[in-house]
Amino acid sequence: MKPNNPTYESVGSLKAYWVDTTARIIWYVPTLGLWEKFFVGMDNSEIFISRTAAIAWNLGIGRLHGKTREWLSILTGITSQSPNYQKLILDTLTGFIVTFTSYAASLSVSGASLEEAKVALPFALIFGLVTGRPYGRFLDWYRKKWHITPVLDT
Repeated sequence: MKPNNPTYESVGSLKAYWVDTTARIIWYVPTLGLWEKFFVGMDNSEIFISRTAAIAWNLGIGRLHGKTREWLSILTGITSQSPNYQKLILDTLTGFIVTFTSYAASLSVSGASLEEAKVALPFALIFGLVTGRPYGRFLDWYRKKWHITPVLDT
């Protein structure tokens, strides 16, 4: 594998699917559940539905985060040798794209009120932006543990 031209697992790789999916579930599901409980004021049944929906949603789109990072890396030419600010941009953009779509869907099925959604959604977007790089580092570490090609090999 050349550092500037990694060979990623195919979109249909079952192992890569499970690695990317479980990484998102481990990272995002509990954290956003805590936010919903302590800052948004959602009740336990809403949180249960929201987090269950988030797990289900991530089962469908969990691989999307990993593949989006790969595609954006290839598109922009950002590699493990790129400056840290470029890695930050790549992971922030990926976090924004994927978090916005996944969290909005989770909220919509949870029964959260419009007032709750007005508090929860901006946080999720900010969370996706702020934790984009830390999550990217976690995902690369987690991928390496399971022998899946990391994007930025951190």
